[in-house]
Amino acid sequence: MVFNKYILRISARLILIFLAMFALALVIGEQARIFSVLGISLILIVLVAELFHSIARTNRIVESLLESIRYDDFNKTIQDKASGLGFEELADSAEQIIRAIASARIEKERQYQYLQTILKHIHTAVLTLDEQHEPEMINPLALNTLGLYNKRKPTWAEIEKSAPLFTSTVDSMGESGRQMIRLSHTPTGKQLLVLLNTMKIGGATVKIITFQDIEPEIEQKEMESWQTISRIMAHEIMNILTPLSSLTETGVMLLENRGKSKDVSQLSQKTIDNLYTAMKTISGRNRALTEFVGSYRQLSRLPAPLKEKVHVAEILEELRELYEIPCKEKGINCFIHHGPENLQIMADDAQLKQVMINLIKNATEAMNNVKDPVIRISVKRILHQVSFEIYNSGPAIPPDVFEKIFVPFYSTKPEGSGIGLSLSRQIISNHGGQITVESEEGKGTTFKVKLPVVK
Repeated sequence: MVFNKYILRISARLILIFLAMFALALVIGEQARIFSVLGISLILIVLVAELFHSIARTNRIVESLLESIRYDDFNKTIQDKASGLGFEELADSAEQIIRAIASARIEKERQYQYLQTILKHIHTAVLTLDEQHEPEMINPLALNTLGLYNKRKPTWAEIEKSAPLFTSTVDSMGESGRQMIRLSHTPTGKQLLVLLNTMKIGGATVKIITFQDIEPEIEQKEMESWQTISRIMAHEIMNILTPLSSLTETGVMLLENRGKSKDVSQLSQKTIDNLYTAMKTISGRNRALTEFVGSYRQLSRLPAPLKEKVHVAEILEELRELYEIPCKEKGINCFIHHGPENLQIMADDAQLKQVMINLIKNATEAMNNVKDPVIRISVKRILHQVSFEIYNSGPAIPPDVFEKIFVPFYSTKPEGSGIGLSLSRQIISNHGGQITVESEEGKGTTFKVKLPVVK
């Protein structure tokens, strides 16, 4: 409606200009007086000037709207520039647009300040990189962690100069990943857990890097682990040494008379039999102590994995051949799902199979006296990881045991050494993966072995 009125007004002015030009042509053709020519020419000039003036006033409305947007000046009013043109509705719409944009800008600024406040106070360092691999957003903790104390928004080259190990680690991870590094430029050295994710935001590719100094947590966990290990080792060693001490004292008493050793002729057959039993027991306990120390050496001297490309399907097929018949003999229903075809991982084949065999063995032992026991082995592809899942339908792991199942030398089995799960966790950790466990009463227990997939 607004534009129809505008077109009518412009059309009317153009018609008047055309008529004036036509009249001027007639007057000039009839060789009339000079005053007639001047009069009509003056009318024509006024009409043309008024047309340009009308168009200029219309342009000023549009210019005011665009300038308000361009220069963030949302206090302008343009109603006065539209008066008399029939553009009052257009001016009102333009002012509504200006107010809406102003409100959106205020809300955007509020959200930006909110985000900046969060980034400033969280205990995680955050750094984002744009498509040119240059820092776009970096919080104060990230600056301090990387040793950039006097910078507010450093370039990637400046970060590389201050923390070359950090930048090389980020570059090596590609589009996503997680790694632990130690920055040596700090006085005590910082153990960083670096996480990298890439996503599309507003059509642009953005890399989001979060990292945190986990040195205090590691030290705390190491202290707790050593305290637990020391307590368990002391308990196991005392269990072995206490009867040894008692048996040794008994043997000495059997061979001693008034502080001196007895003559052979003084030893009865019963005494000899008792000494033989004591020595045999001491030998057995000594063997147990030797095996315990050997298991500790095995745990502390685990060789580094010799990684190569391994087909997941081949591992699962070999596990099926190993456990299909034994499970049937025990009445256990064993199901193995191969997962995606042609899935590969970088792993030490022997060490990985050792972990899987240990987990399956534990699963079979957990289902003694369980009705309709089930073991389910499956593989899932989750982003850049392969997850081996070993499920058993046995009873849930008790809460007090659940917290200690990965602690070295802790075992609930009478004949268990307590290093199976801790050794498995160390092997998977050396592969850059992790073992997790989920256990719930009535739903069984699932161990998950997560390893990086070959890209």
